[in-house]
Amino acid sequence: MRKSAIVAAIVLVSAAIGYGRQAAAPTVVLVNGRVYTLDTARPWAEAVAIAGSRIAAVGTTAEVRALATPAARVIDLKGAFALPGFNDAHVHIDSTGALLVGVNLLDVHEPTAFTNRIREAAGRLPNGAWITRGEWGAYEQWAAGSAGETSGKTAGKGPFTPSRDLVDAVTPGHPVFVNRFDRSMYLANSLALKLAGITESTPNPPNGEIVKDSAGRLTGILKGAAADIVRRAIPPIPFEQRLTQVRAVLEEARQGGVTTMQDLTSGDQLRAYQELQRRGELTARIMLRPTLDNVTHTAALGISRGFGDEWLRYIGYKAWVDGIMGSSGAMFFEPYTHDPKNKGLLRDIMRPEGQEAAAMSMTAAQHYTDFPPGNLEKLIEQAIPTGIPPHVHAIGDKGNRILLDVYEKLLTKHGLTNADHRWRVIHAQVVHPDDFARFGRLKLVAEINPYHVSDDMRWMEERIGPERSRGAYAFRKLKDSGAVLIFGSDSPGTNAARYFLNPVYGLYAATSRQTLTGEPKGGWFPDQRLTIEEAIEAYTKGPAWASFEEGVKGVLAPGMLADIAVFDTDLVAAGKSDPARLLKAKALYTIAGGRVVYTGQR
Repeated sequence: MRKSAIVAAIVLVSAAIGYGRQAAAPTVVLVNGRVYTLDTARPWAEAVAIAGSRIAAVGTTAEVRALATPAARVIDLKGAFALPGFNDAHVHIDSTGALLVGVNLLDVHEPTAFTNRIREAAGRLPNGAWITRGEWGAYEQWAAGSAGETSGKTAGKGPFTPSRDLVDAVTPGHPVFVNRFDRSMYLANSLALKLAGITESTPNPPNGEIVKDSAGRLTGILKGAAADIVRRAIPPIPFEQRLTQVRAVLEEARQGGVTTMQDLTSGDQLRAYQELQRRGELTARIMLRPTLDNVTHTAALGISRGFGDEWLRYIGYKAWVDGIMGSSGAMFFEPYTHDPKNKGLLRDIMRPEGQEAAAMSMTAAQHYTDFPPGNLEKLIEQAIPTGIPPHVHAIGDKGNRILLDVYEKLLTKHGLTNADHRWRVIHAQVVHPDDFARFGRLKLVAEINPYHVSDDMRWMEERIGPERSRGAYAFRKLKDSGAVLIFGSDSPGTNAARYFLNPVYGLYAATSRQTLTGEPKGGWFPDQRLTIEEAIEAYTKGPAWASFEEGVKGVLAPGMLADIAVFDTDLVAAGKSDPARLLKAKALYTIAGGRVVYTGQR
């Protein structure tokens, strides 16, 4: 076809399918697909044309083929399912990278596997690098895939306790300092003990124990304050290792069709992202969330909402109200069922000045905001003029009540109740029945982690009982309240659980409310399920809106960023007919900014 004819075809077809005003020749064309656009003007299509980093056109295969020049790359999807690239609203990239490159012991509670995992980590890390974290034994009492039954592996004996003899031979050049999931004990190998200056004659520190065997020999197990002796000897990880860890996370994201990750970001991590961006290695956009206590510095620098570019951008300030369910630190009005003396804990950032004890002893009738303003309250007030919204973690019913009280007080005080503020409650994990309506009334975003329900139900009712569990992971109640739901993986998980970055796990959990083994058969509190369409929106369109980026991502439409995921399975059809099929879905292509960054196999 002559050049003039090609131009004429583009003009004619663009008028029909919404081609961009300043139409550039497509560089990539996807045809013969089942394209779920999430664009209300055209929810389904067959093909997408990409020009540079943006979507140029969405339409039928015939319409979009007519736009392709000989220079364009044409990808025949052969009926595969395409949708906007997933936007994971809650990733700990630092911890995920450390787990992928380092060692994951969450599902380990026997000697052979323990040694093998440490050996594998030593093979991945450069000589001299520390092997840390690990979190062994998280699935020892409650088996993976369980809906509440204990595994029985600890019946009649204590928890699995390793020794340095299991790892010394496989880590001659790597100091090891790993911990049990509940942080009740740590294991150091001989090299780590040597670097920390611990010998058989080292006395136990106050509130700590250096464990020895019957012969007085160091076992490598450290408890309490004794672990601090080794912790002080661990140097910061080298910058190149940090880059390697981020690359590992980017690879996992590509394999799951994730094109944006919203991250809890430290200064060291930001420098790593900037370096990878400079090298052209970023294959997912990283939305930055420094901790809220940084607002004093960032506000003084003039950093406000939207600061950054399409690959690295500030979107929120992260803070915490209470602990987590995995360690029974989430804050409740009533004690834990399995621990009658425990109601959870407040994080330090929360405490009202001079009111630490009072804050811990509040009754259900009292409001947190009856006390002098706490640090969290003051920091949010500093953040308000920047336009960068608070994103605050709240897990237990009391933790959520406290945060809602603080938000309502500040939104009212500053005349923002009806404003487009997009403040977030992170997790909203267990909500008191009286508080669901407040999410909608205050126009809040509920940043939830659906896979939590699949993994956490193994111990949930044991810890808070069936009645309080009705308010746990109550996705339907939150959505019906008027809250905007957005999904995140919470990868790599907590010290008590492994949460996966791949979005198919979250889609499965939200639509089935079952464990990975399909328990319970009818779903756990099945009235709280979401439809597959609602779940996909919470993983694409919702997170873009919550980050004030709805104008550039979250739907497949002309002018939007060309961030696209292609799967071998129709996710909408699978979610409707058999959610278990979602777990087998594989990404065939991941496209970020118009560039094909991952190609899988059918």
